Amino acid sequence: MSNIQYDEQGGIVSLENQLEGHCKSRKKEKKHYSFLERLMIKKSRRLNYLLDGDGKYKCRQERLPNVIRIGPTNRCTAQCFYCPREHIHEAGSGYMDFEMYEEIVTWAEKNKVKAISFALFGEPLLHPRFFEMLELAREKGMALRVSSNAIIMDKEKANKLLDMNLEAMEMSLDGYVSHEFREGKRVDKHERVKENIEYLLSEAKKRKSKTVFNVHFVDAGNVSKKNKKRFVKYWSEKLNGLEHITSFYYEPHNWAGTRADVGAKINWLDKLLKKFELKKPCVYIKGINIDWNGNVVICTNDPTKEAVIGNIKQAKLEDIYNGETRMKYLSAHETGNFRELNCRKCNVNSYWPLLFIKKRIVNYFSK
Repeated sequence: MSNIQYDEQGGIVSLENQLEGHCKSRKKEKKHYSFLERLMIKKSRRLNYLLDGDGKYKCRQERLPNVIRIGPTNRCTAQCFYCPREHIHEAGSGYMDFEMYEEIVTWAEKNKVKAISFALFGEPLLHPRFFEMLELAREKGMALRVSSNAIIMDKEKANKLLDMNLEAMEMSLDGYVSHEFREGKRVDKHERVKENIEYLLSEAKKRKSKTVFNVHFVDAGNVSKKNKKRFVKYWSEKLNGLEHITSFYYEPHNWAGTRADVGAKINWLDKLLKKFELKKPCVYIKGINIDWNGNVVICTNDPTKEAVIGNIKQAKLEDIYNGETRMKYLSAHETGNFRELNCRKCNVNSYWPLLFIKKRIVNYFSK
């Protein structure tokens, strides 16, 4: 950690050795959904809002997106061990040109985009003109959503964020105690982040903020079971009185197969139950995501160059959104034919019914 190099904004520019190993798909030859998968998709309430009665994505009926996700930068203030930064930085790293951003917002206003979410492959607060970005979108009448690890969210930045009347603010704090945080984020900033988040929430209460807050950690094996409960209790109390999400931790995904060993810490029984895997249509390919360099990526969970479906410097955003490549992804998820896509290796669009049943039983008897 002592050899970390930062740019003038505080973004990390020197990468430590990342986890090695890619996920080998067991479904390379899969051409369509199985009977069980089709049955699950038909009965799943979670997919009802995603697909129409014919099993087609409802977003096909929308020629333009309702929400745009923007990555002001792909640099970060942390080095989370489960994050594939070597892929994220493969084509370089930097900060979005403000003129490009202005063009995006102008297009979004013209096409009645409802919200802009600032979160992709980096820490948005690093951008030197980030608050100008927020202000511009707010002036155009768009709802604002921000995701941050809160490492550089000092009091000044916290108050500026509250001034923006965000629709939602998501913050990650990977650990209840310092050593858990260091193992997860690989930077020694736990107490600072904790203080930053506490200050933001206390000020939000004073202002009677309507922002929906989310404080969470990625459950990647670095937080003990006892500290999971402590984390939930502690931050539930801090969030009391504010609109907030009640999910406090999430299991890591494999980043489209680039992080095969993230789930290596699960026990042998869960590994066995995970062998019975079903695939489903994914929510993450329905929107549009613009990286700092103008690349439009099909999914926020695929950091590889294969996920790039266009660049706004070379094509109109509406042409990319309605283009052949994106339609190929939608069709693949409608039929279950993932052979040519990284989605075949990704576990975000996977479902493990035996593991789900086991967890429900454990949760029932642990009450």
